[in-house]
Amino acid sequence: MIRRNLVALLAAVAATATVFAPAMAQDVPPPKSKDVVTVTVTGQGTDLEEAKNDARRKAVEQGAGQYIYSQSQTKDFVLVKDTVLSRSAGFVQSLEIISQRTTEDDVIEIKCKAVVSVQGIVDTWGVVTNLLEQMGRPKIMVSLTEKIGGVEQEDSTVQTRIENLLIKSGFLLVDKKQINAIDKKEIAAAIAENKPEKIQAIAKRYGAQIFITGSTNATPTGANLVHGLQVIGYGADGDIKCYRSDTAALMASQNGRANGFDQNARLAAKKSLEVMGERLGPAVLNDILRFWQDALEGRGEVILEVDKVENFAKFIKLRKELEKVKGVKSVNGKFANNVARFEIQSDARAEKLAERMVESVESVEITDVSQNVIKGTMK
Repeated sequence: MIRRNLVALLAAVAATATVFAPAMAQDVPPPKSKDVVTVTVTGQGTDLEEAKNDARRKAVEQGAGQYIYSQSQTKDFVLVKDTVLSRSAGFVQSLEIISQRTTEDDVIEIKCKAVVSVQGIVDTWGVVTNLLEQMGRPKIMVSLTEKIGGVEQEDSTVQTRIENLLIKSGFLLVDKKQINAIDKKEIAAAIAENKPEKIQAIAKRYGAQIFITGSTNATPTGANLVHGLQVIGYGADGDIKCYRSDTAALMASQNGRANGFDQNARLAAKKSLEVMGERLGPAVLNDILRFWQDALEGRGEVILEVDKVENFAKFIKLRKELEKVKGVKSVNGKFANNVARFEIQSDARAEKLAERMVESVESVEITDVSQNVIKGTMK
């Protein structure tokens, strides 16, 4: 009986809860066309916003279930599905909370009525599928350091969780077994020094378009007696960042804290890290999926690096030429050591933008084009 009570207590204290006041229900407008459906779903989360996001995703899956099922045998189905579902909020026209409660595990559970745009899902699915066929599946390198009580661990619990989620969604991963010992040491040092540019060079060597880095650390929080048994607590802190390999631009950042409890100190530490992985893993995956769709559709900035720019006057002239290129919305640049570096907001991906530059910017010879970076030389 004591052990059953202990298990129940450990399960309760391991979960973190935030209690919110019941949300005011909002009127849901009637469907505007046959392409819009109304569904009722249940969402769960550690807080109200997380529960709403879960409800939106389930509403999209339910509302467009027939269409999604019809695509289940197509190439890269899982990656396309998860990428589209990462935009669930954009397909849900309205969300009405019918009821809300907090479960025994301190999870917020809401029952909702949602209006979903099925046509929007179908259209986005087609765009992602076509662009994915053109660009291929992205490759990601995950490198996290992990410590328990200040002692570095050989394998990271949180990294394994993130890798499994990425593989399940259809991403390609750099095999950590293929990363040599020297690179591993350099990555660990770069994480400690917070210098992602050092990891960027390694990620590019292994062919990764995205790299994920950061650290987790589990430390003891104290011991308590529960029904005469000593229970040890550990708290895990995590800080994880995602970067583009071509520019080292920060894509996403997630951090948090989780607790674990057990009679064995190491098991308590591992439990805290497992909870950390369960919380941060899906958040990191969702950030990558949202970014990946932006990259596929050409949203965001393109970097242009041009060398052999003789003087500042030619730099200014080049910037003005770039501003006139079709689809370019804005151009910001820096000039140093005869190298011009431009950050270009455009409606096109790097490859398409490079094509337009060949047609309209005669002063630059394009020498290299990657996913988000164009390199060239002044003629």
